[in-house]
Amino acid sequence: MTIDSKRLARQKSILRKWVKHGCKGTLEACTGFGKTYTAVIAIQKINEQYPDKSILVVVPTRHLKTQWGSQVEKHDLQNVSIAVVNTSIKRKRKCDLLVLDEIHNYASTVFSQVFSVVTYDWVLGLTATLERNDGKDYLIRSFAPVVDTVSLTEALKEGYVSDFKTYNVPIVMDEDYARRYKKFSGDFNYFFSKFGHNFDTAMACLKSDQTCQNVARRYGVTGQQVRIWAIQFNKNLAMRKKFLYTYPPKLEAAKRIILALDLKTITFSESIDFANGLTQKTSPWSTSFNSKMPKYLREQALKDFEDDKSDVRVINTAKALDEGFDVPGVEMALICSGTASERQNIQRTGRAIRFQQGKTGYIVNLYVKDTQEEKWLRSRQKSSVNIIALQDIDDLLYQIAGIGSEEATIDLFR
Repeated sequence: MTIDSKRLARQKSILRKWVKHGCKGTLEACTGFGKTYTAVIAIQKINEQYPDKSILVVVPTRHLKTQWGSQVEKHDLQNVSIAVVNTSIKRKRKCDLLVLDEIHNYASTVFSQVFSVVTYDWVLGLTATLERNDGKDYLIRSFAPVVDTVSLTEALKEGYVSDFKTYNVPIVMDEDYARRYKKFSGDFNYFFSKFGHNFDTAMACLKSDQTCQNVARRYGVTGQQVRIWAIQFNKNLAMRKKFLYTYPPKLEAAKRIILALDLKTITFSESIDFANGLTQKTSPWSTSFNSKMPKYLREQALKDFEDDKSDVRVINTAKALDEGFDVPGVEMALICSGTASERQNIQRTGRAIRFQQGKTGYIVNLYVKDTQEEKWLRSRQKSSVNIIALQDIDDLLYQIAGIGSEEATIDLFR
């Protein structure tokens, strides 16, 4: 049995479970397993058995709409409409099968309207992980409960995704940067303490006079004073994030990795300015992709990156390609900054592990040592596998390409 036939059997078993649930449910599977193709199989079966039935595919981004359009054309799917969610909720629609790609997005106050605006008989949700930090995934579960889960551990064991290694690479701050970070962090913690280190309370005080008054009574101050604390808390939070997201030595580290390793790479950061700066430093081997670029430039960037005859082997993005970016040839995901979100980690990891015969994918996390960024990294990797902690960039280059000295040691990052 080949890997493809094994995966196909697993995809069909998922759809059998979905049918047993009345054709209402969600597939939760790691990126790279083939969630989209599982939905394609379902649509094909409906086309065969019920040729007059209609299908509506709802996606969160225009990029995913384009990818789904390619799938519809490639597999000659019939009676399929594709809509971006912010468009689909503007008017009532009716279909027989509603496919909700990246369904975890549809628990927000606005996007959850899709469940009431669209009239449907069957619903199939697709996601890498349904759980949300705000707990609102309960809403999605009420409409489309999880019918099956394909974990990354299962996908690795069964060969649904390529083998991969995750490297965590620290960057040590010099005295000047450490002094500046200490100031940001100290100011942030001072104002955070005013709210009992409760993030929700601090943020609520930015919007609610009543919440400010509640906190004010605790300290015997005015509500206006509490509002000032909240503003300062938010200001220092933003400054600390920007400092870590755009840390200049990290830009140089990413440049060194890209130029030293001849790998098809996608880089992620939390800053468009950082991503564009990296493109400038690694030109002509890289290109940028972000939401601020005109559509035609984004399309050209993807075309250049996907074309093996092009000089471009690196695409630098902030968050625009976290979801729904499918290029099997990607060998490395270089994560220059990230949040504490486990979902984000799963999605970004998936960009480099889509199956390709003989491929080993590399996920490289750059982080500023002994800072909040290290805590974010530990949080998002709490359920991850194949993690290796390295000492520095030299250690990374040796592990991947045998460049440099063998003296560095490796410890599990747990």
